[in-house]
Amino acid sequence: MVRTYGPDLAGLCRAGTALIPDIAGLGLSAGRFAGGPPAGSTPHTRFSSDPTGSLLEAAQYTLDEGPCRDAAATRAPVLAVDLTGASWTRRWPRFTPAALRAGIKAVYALPLHAGAVRHDGAIDLYHQAPGRLDSSAVAQCAAVFAAAAAELLTLERLRLDFTEAFAAGRLRGAVAAGEAVSGPAVPVSGIPRLPLARWFDQATLAVVRREVAALSIRHGLSGDDTDRWTLAVHEAMTNAVWHGGGQGQLLMWRRDGRLWCEISDHGPGIGHGTAPRCRPDLRGGRPDRHGLWLIEKTCTSLAITTDTTGSRLLLSHRLKHHPSS
Repeated sequence: MVRTYGPDLAGLCRAGTALIPDIAGLGLSAGRFAGGPPAGSTPHTRFSSDPTGSLLEAAQYTLDEGPCRDAAATRAPVLAVDLTGASWTRRWPRFTPAALRAGIKAVYALPLHAGAVRHDGAIDLYHQAPGRLDSSAVAQCAAVFAAAAAELLTLERLRLDFTEAFAAGRLRGAVAAGEAVSGPAVPVSGIPRLPLARWFDQATLAVVRREVAALSIRHGLSGDDTDRWTLAVHEAMTNAVWHGGGQGQLLMWRRDGRLWCEISDHGPGIGHGTAPRCRPDLRGGRPDRHGLWLIEKTCTSLAITTDTTGSRLLLSHRLKHHPSS
């Protein structure tokens, strides 16, 4: 979903009603991104698929209750399979009558959560008939959709324009698959530009590593610094492939005199929610302290965010020179 619809959050949401089965519509509310009020501020409506969705989103924040409010507060999905039941009126005495007046009888709310990164707010899926959202297909698709939305909100918080980087990545994938390509030409060979967005697996590790090395040289690294930085990024990608579900996403950009690189996955997490300075040894499960230790010693900074739904490593390397190109 991220690869196809990113980095446009509205584009992802517009596709949501077709991507998720058995829903009549959806709404998304999220806290403001960088440059707005501080984290923890009241989320506001970012998308609604129709006027009913707008009403549903507004009612929850006007009345200060409802499934979105609960999902965001508890960091857990909330499924109101039949709002006509008395238990939901007791739980949300003001929201439930408002939803029923709007013709909504089932609501499924999910927090904005992607690989250990969370955003204020939630996604609402709704239907006019009770029970229509209570299926494993809806739950699975909705969880992936919520993760994709959270990923795109993370890109917003970086305050970088990844539009061209995503377009180039999609075109590269289409060319590699032998698909016909129309529209403006985007370079698929040579040295790419920053910011960079790449999806990788075991087969593409070497290609992405070469791109990282070339970009690092172009943007001010040289000699041993280039080799160490490239090795650290490659080590983080390898961890994602072997321990994070077989694939991951790399984002790379330049800011404030540093190269930055974020590698994220949706695997089982590092150390069950902690951030140890080691990773499992592929040869037998013993701790091998070389991996994350190498990254930490090589980079100017390393931040690790992890839980049982994924991990995110944010690396940076200080530049000695600041080229204009």
